Amino acid sequence: MSIFAHLLVRNPKDDETPIESATQIFSSLLPYPYIPLWKRLYIHPRSYSFEIYLLDQTIFFYVTTKSESETLVSSLISSSYPKSNVSKTEDPVEKVLSSKYLSVGEMVLNSYPYLPIKTYADFKDIDPMSSLLGFLAKQDSGVKMALQILIKPASFPWQDKAVEMAGRLIEDTHQQAVKDVATGESSMGATTRYAQNPQKLRMMQKAGFQGGKAVVRLAVGSDNPNTLPYMHNFAGTFGSFSLGEGNQFVFRKPLFAKKRLVKRIRERFVGFFERRYQVLNAQELASLWHPSGFLLAGIKNIAWGKTLLGEPPENLPVSPSVVKTADGQIDEKSADAKAMADKKDVNFFAKAEFKNKETIFGIKTPDRRKHVYIIGKTGAGKSTLIANMAIDDIRRGRGIGIIDPHGDLSEIILDYIPKRRMKDVVYLEPFDSERPFSLNVLEIKNSQHKDLVSSGIVSIFHKIYGESWGPRLEYILRNVILTLLDIEQGTLVDALRILSDSGFREKVVAKLSDPVLRNFWEAEFAKMPDRLKAEAVSPIQNKVGQFVSSRMVRNIIGNPKSSIDLQRIMDEGKILILNLSQGKLGEDNAALLGAMVITQIQLAAMNRSFQKEEERADFFLYVDEFQNFATESFIKILSEARKYRLSLTLANQYSDQLELSVQRAIYGNVGTLASFVVGAHDAYLLTKEFAEIYSENDLVSLGKFEIVLKLSIDGMTSAPFPATTLPLPALKNENKEAIVRLSKEKYGRKPQG
Repeated sequence: MSIFAHLLVRNPKDDETPIESATQIFSSLLPYPYIPLWKRLYIHPRSYSFEIYLLDQTIFFYVTTKSESETLVSSLISSSYPKSNVSKTEDPVEKVLSSKYLSVGEMVLNSYPYLPIKTYADFKDIDPMSSLLGFLAKQDSGVKMALQILIKPASFPWQDKAVEMAGRLIEDTHQQAVKDVATGESSMGATTRYAQNPQKLRMMQKAGFQGGKAVVRLAVGSDNPNTLPYMHNFAGTFGSFSLGEGNQFVFRKPLFAKKRLVKRIRERFVGFFERRYQVLNAQELASLWHPSGFLLAGIKNIAWGKTLLGEPPENLPVSPSVVKTADGQIDEKSADAKAMADKKDVNFFAKAEFKNKETIFGIKTPDRRKHVYIIGKTGAGKSTLIANMAIDDIRRGRGIGIIDPHGDLSEIILDYIPKRRMKDVVYLEPFDSERPFSLNVLEIKNSQHKDLVSSGIVSIFHKIYGESWGPRLEYILRNVILTLLDIEQGTLVDALRILSDSGFREKVVAKLSDPVLRNFWEAEFAKMPDRLKAEAVSPIQNKVGQFVSSRMVRNIIGNPKSSIDLQRIMDEGKILILNLSQGKLGEDNAALLGAMVITQIQLAAMNRSFQKEEERADFFLYVDEFQNFATESFIKILSEARKYRLSLTLANQYSDQLELSVQRAIYGNVGTLASFVVGAHDAYLLTKEFAEIYSENDLVSLGKFEIVLKLSIDGMTSAPFPATTLPLPALKNENKEAIVRLSKEKYGRKPQG
């Protein structure tokens, strides 16, 4: 675990907080008076690093501090800049230092440290950082830059020294003036001997603020070997801080100690004797680093932020801290360990500002049964959120299912499955031609579900081919499906044969036990004129034929006996991963297969009606881009799945991807709603869902991984509040190849000829 906390500071573009507010941050971090040398033998003053980065043509403001000071620094920034957003992230410095070509250097004061540089008080209606940030904003995409300002308490009483030197300046001026008069060399000297030295005023002004030792470092990384011109131009921007009667920065490039400086930049290390007498006060430091505001609004590529209204509820399910013993084991007797035991049924997925502290929180298992709906633009972080929730379930031994229409999510999940759960994985690739799995969508355990299966399959085809749909087509297709359900070992591949092969049809009809179905074939279909029959049958043959003509699909749905038992997968808490990569399957085939599997999962859940409620194991189904599978029958799943312990987590990009009836079913049934950044139309709809606490502009301006959510807690939906989703776990299990092999050996079959 890193000893540092790296805090990303983002401020709204329209924030009018004055720059001098930043002086409060630095004044609080630099104690007064200084710590004497003998006390430093047992008191180690902390250092803080205030940083600005150019990464991917975007400017970021950071503060790096020791982990134990994270709360202090974060609260100081938030109190001085109430609209700012402070979030903990990974270390950004390595993105610069790992560049192929790297230049590093330092900015040092050119004169006495008691003389100040130009500060915000000397600028009129201009931000002191405008030249520096304007330069960063115009760099090419391959250039990365870092400014690092490390501060720590001064190792000598610099304010007393500054006042003493200021006094000597006046004495020297007075004595020189008298000498001139005595020698008769200047008749003007006597009249100006009491004139104030401008440097005296500047020194006294600098000594009026708290300050400390400051080390200013620069780093430039690029794919271009000639990084030195970038570095010189970077250093040149500090000319805006030069003060004629005061001080200025000059650039120093290491001649023989580049590696040592790179190491110190990486470790944020400041030696005791390093720039010992380079002192900057809080006013100077605030001029060099402060959260950007309205004066810098013209610089487009700053990583701006926005603080949203809303606070997490008091009963937020938070993650307890972990107390460990000396040997690294969890202390089971600690209060936090007991709290952790109570949180085993919580899925942790995000963090929020809770009771003045950034806290990880989640959702309880009973509340997940009311379902979770996630909406947001592509690239906003939906798949990462789903992956995090699924990984948490897997590591805690829960049963899950993942329907993945792209394949990327499946690959992520496979990397995080622990060895103890390898045998629980049912990994299905419909495009596997060597050992495909088989799933007969017409194979049912309960004859009462025939109508449900037929309605589900018909609605799937209706969704895909809705533009050319008609009542006669639906009527005939429904009877075909019901017929194949009524006989043993019927498959969807037989749907074409029963319509085109009269001999096969006669054999099937002879086996029918349902008089209504028998009447349809013998009294209606058989007596239809050939021309009318051809017109009625050809649309079905066209639509079903497109599906079953694919050999990959036939390998799966053409086998009368399924190789996977979804009922058993759910009851035994296994890990179902269905990789429906549209690039390998085709969009329509992926949608049809995915919807059919979801229907089968629904049937498996409904079969639990014969079990006592307490015997029904929770099963968590994640469906990414679920608009591909959202049929009319999906509405019934949303309304009834909860009582069978089937919990849904659904994600898609925007509302118009869904039928209006499905939209209403979602907003009417889900207990937890999470919104990433959305478009204008969805923002309008969601403001109503979020009780108009958030404006449309708030919802279209969210950053990556930022969400606004209503969370179901103990059966009640909370007021909406903002949060940030967690990154993927750093530790991977690396069992992917073994898992895929085991799953194919167990559930794969030889392909049909």
